[in-house]
Order: sequence, then C-alpha cells, then structure tokens
Amino acid sequence: MTCTLTCILCICCPAGSDLMNIVHLQEVTSSFFQFSASLQQEALLMLAIMEEYDWHTFSIVTSKFPGYLDFIATLRSTVDHSFVRWDLQSVVTLEGAEPGSKAHVELKRIQSAVILLYCSKEEAEFILAEGRSLGLAGAGYVWIASSLATGGAGLTVPEAFPPGLVSVAYDDRGYPLQARLRDGLAILLAAANAMHRAHGRIPDPAPSCTAQSEAERPEVPPSALRRYMMGVSLEGRDLSFTENGYQVNPKLVVMVLNPEREWEKMGRWENNSLRLRFPVWPRYNSWGDPDADEKHLSIVTLEEKPFVIVDDVDILTGTCMRNSVPCRKHIKDNSTEGSYKKQCCKGL
Repeated sequence: MTCTLTCILCICCPAGSDLMNIVHLQEVTSSFFQFSASLQQEALLMLAIMEEYDWHTFSIVTSKFPGYLDFIATLRSTVDHSFVRWDLQSVVTLEGAEPGSKAHVELKRIQSAVILLYCSKEEAEFILAEGRSLGLAGAGYVWIASSLATGGAGLTVPEAFPPGLVSVAYDDRGYPLQARLRDGLAILLAAANAMHRAHGRIPDPAPSCTAQSEAERPEVPPSALRRYMMGVSLEGRDLSFTENGYQVNPKLVVMVLNPEREWEKMGRWENNSLRLRFPVWPRYNSWGDPDADEKHLSIVTLEEKPFVIVDDVDILTGTCMRNSVPCRKHIKDNSTEGSYKKQCCKGL
C-alpha cells in the first residue's frame, strides 16, 4: 500500500492474518479498518472458555512470531487484575520452532493440563508434534490455539494437530463476504452523511498519493472521514471500530478438531458473551493412543435439597465456590440444541 491519505476498509481478512502489522508503517494520516478480531480479543476469548469450565491453571506457549509479546501481555494483565484465582504456571517462548532447536527441552517445563498456543501454522505443526512426544497432547490435555496457529476452518488440517485441539477464530462463515461488502459500503455512506451534516461537506479527492506541497494537498483530506467511520450502527447492529482498526464487537467462534479431523463449531462469542454448544467439553483420544480418557464422566440430576443444591456463580468472578462444582442448566430456546447456563452444584 502506498497511498496514505485515505480511509481503507478491509472486507476480507484471511484467518490468522494481522494486516495491522503492515499498517503501522504508514503515516498517521492513514486509517485502516478491518472486519476481524484483534489478537487481544482472541486472547480474552481463550480466558472466557477456561473460565466457563473453571480451568484456572494454565500455561502459555508461543514462538517469536510478531504479536507474541502483545498476546502474553494481554493474558498477564487480565489474569493479574481479575477476581478469578488464575494460576499462570509457565510462559514458554520458543527461540525456534524447528528441528534442532531447544523446543523439546523448553516444553518439558509445561506442567498444566491447559495450554494456550500462539504461533504460525507451520510452527504449530512442529510444537504440537513435540508436545505429543512429551505426552502433552493426550486426552488429559487441552490445547487452545489462536486463529493464526490453525489457519482457519476451511484449510487442510496438518497431521500433527491432535483431535480435541480447540481454536478461536473470526466467524467468517456466519458473516459471509456479501454481507461484509454490504456493511462496508453502508459504513462509508453513513460516515459521509454524518460528516456532511456536521460540516456541510465531505472529504476532497486527493490528486496524488505522493503530493508534497500545500497546494497539492486537499483542504479536507479523505482521512478526515475516519472518526465518523468508527461509531456506526446499522439496523440496530454495532459496526463500530476500535482505535486500532478492529471491530469493537466482533463475532468469534470456538471450534474443536473432531475425530474425523474436521473443524466443528462448538460455541460463539458475541457482545462479550460466550455460548457453548455442549454442557461438557469433549475429550478425544488423540491419534488412537492406548490410554483412553476414563477419568471423566457426566452426571445428569435434578435439584433436590439437601442432596443436590444449585446456586448461581459468584457475581464477580463467574466461578464456583470451593465446596461446589460447575454444572450446566439446560435452557430451551429457538435454537436446535438450546443453550446452557453455568451454575454451581453441591450437596450430600
């Protein structure tokens, strides 16, 4: 991109791409918006998944792919300022995710059953293969990867990815290209109308992307439209953007790699609310390993005090007290499967 005097609205962003790494090289007069979620938003969704199941002990594994420091900082900051009793056991940043590196030694530091992964897709293949060789990818472990590491639901799944691998990603299927094109044009029109109402004019066209003199530069540059594009609502939907150019309320999905090695949608994140499809997360026996996951079972019951007592989760932490366990109440709604509300169960 060479033209820096205009507002750019990215309609189609490939899964795992971070086009903002390109934009930061542009001048301050640039305005770049994209229909996607930021790395920070994906990290917060990972924490929301763990909070839903009271998985409070976890580790982080990253390569040095651009953005890894932001990923770690977001998780650390959120954990440090949360009412939830998180236990971040290890942060492993691999110098090289390739044969001959020290990855095998570094991954031996991992002791937790839940591992968050940030790296490229090629690096993820190597890291997960190393993890399996260390016994970190069996049925007793849960890996939650960023969209960058998995590359999206429509792409080929590498053999090293274990069944049960969880990924968070922007909901490309639920928000198809045609809808994004329509909304993109609507945002530009709404911003132009708002600016015209406020100032009686809209930005002047730039004669050249390389204009240097004052005479060549438009009196009202196209970048003046930026602030009017950031807070647009359309038909009751929030289409606003953050200062960094990402959607304020992106639609994200939670996917799991099933035994057929296909990405299966397990939940969605919208308006800072997580809805998961199943009451208990599936644990798959990776690669047909001989040790089956026989340590978990599901219990279906009715509330019957004092034998079964059901309470709401703590209003501040969203978790259960130590003398109770997370349980799910099935709620019938308009969807096929219905939904589940997290509560806490205890009793005799």
